[in-house]
Amino acid sequence: MDYQEFYDQLKTGKLQKLYLFEGEEEYGKESALLALRRGLLKGPMALMNESVLTNPPDSELIAVCETLPIMEERRLVIVRDSQHLLGKAKAGADSQSEEEPEDEAPARRGDQLTAYMDRLPDSVCLVFYVRGKVNGARRLYKKIREKGGIVSFDQLDQERLIKWIAREFKTEGLRIERRTAEQLVFACGRELMTLKQEVAKLAAYAQERQTVTAQDIDAIATKNIEYRVFDLSDKVAAGQAGQALPLMHEMLKGGEQRLMLLALLQRHYRQLLLTRLMTQQRLPQADIASGLGVPPFVVRRLAQSAQAYQVQELQKAYQLCIRQEYLVKSGQLAEEGSLEQLILALLNIRMEKEARRHA
Repeated sequence: MDYQEFYDQLKTGKLQKLYLFEGEEEYGKESALLALRRGLLKGPMALMNESVLTNPPDSELIAVCETLPIMEERRLVIVRDSQHLLGKAKAGADSQSEEEPEDEAPARRGDQLTAYMDRLPDSVCLVFYVRGKVNGARRLYKKIREKGGIVSFDQLDQERLIKWIAREFKTEGLRIERRTAEQLVFACGRELMTLKQEVAKLAAYAQERQTVTAQDIDAIATKNIEYRVFDLSDKVAAGQAGQALPLMHEMLKGGEQRLMLLALLQRHYRQLLLTRLMTQQRLPQADIASGLGVPPFVVRRLAQSAQAYQVQELQKAYQLCIRQEYLVKSGQLAEEGSLEQLILALLNIRMEKEARRHA
């Protein structure tokens, strides 16, 4: 099931005895776990009816599950990072041997836990919680899947992510337009925990107003490296050497590697070239976004930047990026100073264009 189905169960009170929370969206998993605690443990003995274990032996976990709740209908048992779901199983009576035949009974293989899942008491809600994705070949995973207890927390698609951002700002008494929300995602990434922090910063910054703006994001948000490379290339395209070079030095001072920045610049100029070509063919922005594999907001930014160039100039810039990265990777050019050389060469394209225009 996806996380929405889990929340539907929580709202109706029809919670299962067994769950596995997995997926790349860690904030979503933590939020669901918090909601489960609030929904399941409401009485004065709530703390006494919750157990949190990290990779426990089978016998310990079974004993905890068999413990009756105190003044509640059910107890909550949370198991974090069980080796039954992630790495190699440990040797011993309380762990399973993944080398033994699948058709043998789990209990005979020394895997007490998988067999116990069929005997979970109604008085427990057992949640296995793992960071990232689970090893789907493990026997415990297959058993939980058979019970319908796997809850996947994958990263939200663009549409749901924009709606999530709008809801977060609404709780802060603010509005955000779709285009501004798209900019926030582009600037800060798709991870909900990071976005939650950025929403809090922006809400504090814009508290005197009703709407969060793109200028607020530029002023206060912590931008990811791809967004900063976008800014760098925009300044290069505009011939703003006085802003482009300090931004480049700032990124290098912040620990970014020249080789990585060379690769990102090469990809960016490839996107600029393709955007310019597709724009000339009058393709809709949706088709351009699909072809490049980027959101519509990024296409709008790319199209705006690409307008500063002719196709031949973008081809030259892209070839410069490819050549510079090749020279560094092949050992023909030292990495030190390579990025600086490329930025100056790209700025020179703009300077030559201005010189021709004024000739």
